[in-house]
Amino acid sequence: MMVEPDAIDSPEARRQRRLQYAGLWTLGLAVPAAVLGLEGVYNPGQQVSSSMPTLLGLWALFYPLLVYRLHLIRLSSFALILAFASVTVAFVSIVTGWGNSMTDEPYAMPAFIHPLLQGQNPYTTPIYVTYNQYGTIFYLGPTNYVYLPLLIFLQPFIGVGTAYAGTVYKIYAVLAWAATLFLVRKNAFAVVAIGQPYMALLAASGFNDFVVLLLLTLAFVGFNGRRQKWAEILALGCKQFANAFIAIYWAIKRDWTNLTIALAVSIAWVLPFLIWDPSAFFCDAVLFSPSVCGGASTGGVLLHLNYWAWPVWILGVFFVPLRSYYYRIRNRMSPRARAPVPKPPEPISVRSEGREPPRSRPGSGGPGTPDPPAEIPV
Repeated sequence: MMVEPDAIDSPEARRQRRLQYAGLWTLGLAVPAAVLGLEGVYNPGQQVSSSMPTLLGLWALFYPLLVYRLHLIRLSSFALILAFASVTVAFVSIVTGWGNSMTDEPYAMPAFIHPLLQGQNPYTTPIYVTYNQYGTIFYLGPTNYVYLPLLIFLQPFIGVGTAYAGTVYKIYAVLAWAATLFLVRKNAFAVVAIGQPYMALLAASGFNDFVVLLLLTLAFVGFNGRRQKWAEILALGCKQFANAFIAIYWAIKRDWTNLTIALAVSIAWVLPFLIWDPSAFFCDAVLFSPSVCGGASTGGVLLHLNYWAWPVWILGVFFVPLRSYYYRIRNRMSPRARAPVPKPPEPISVRSEGREPPRSRPGSGGPGTPDPPAEIPV
């Protein structure tokens, strides 16, 4: 069915888009903020429970797809206002503690540098941290370092050892998230996916993922369209998710040269610690089990709120190629594509009408006008 251009820009159509705009903006803000802030409202300073992390993660993946399905991506102001609202939510969360306190990383990450500066292996030397978060005292320890070595040094190093260290780290994470939004600003879908309030509240809580996601954005989106290879090299030394993503990315692209470089750089980053204590590195950085070498269960992985930030980032940045791949797979699996190709019909001879039939030569006996009668001798 053809839609007239006037119908698309009619007052009724514009009014309907505004209602969808307001409803989705409110829904995208209200769902994660309400769930994550529920415990913080009734018990200020307490860490938010993990009762609905999987549901929230699935919602974070579904929300940009819903916006795209309703064609609100075409409204340039939608992504801009949503991102601005999320930035506001992030800083309100830091100041008030609403929807905050989801992780101890803002307080633990700056402390992991101390064993290394004292010549001790962070994968074998546990740390003990006591911190005050929104009026509540928390005790952390003993815990070992579980990430890759370079992330220890990607710290703001402002206010370390003071009561403001955690707040500084949270602002640092929010700035990294905001910088990622700036890099994808020309991609409205990526702005909606990465700039939704769920991601804002994760950044406001101080998860260290956003520093690594910023490096990956520089590596695969680039600055002003130019990819930064140095950012990919740094990301390979920070967090295991980045290594897995980069390796899978180059494998799918069948770029074996870059895949080999990524594997070599990954080994180079961890080689000193593998030599220092291979069992400790394997236990902490591979199995993610600092206390007991047992590894993390699947349920534990699903219950980490920040883990969902990675598929959301992948969906936002790589939506166009993922959509193309989805349509190719769907077309290949459709019944029409699997049906056998019918044989072409036999050619039908068409007899031309209105033409004079060919005349045969005398004595030929062929079709056509009969021969004139023979002369009879008298």
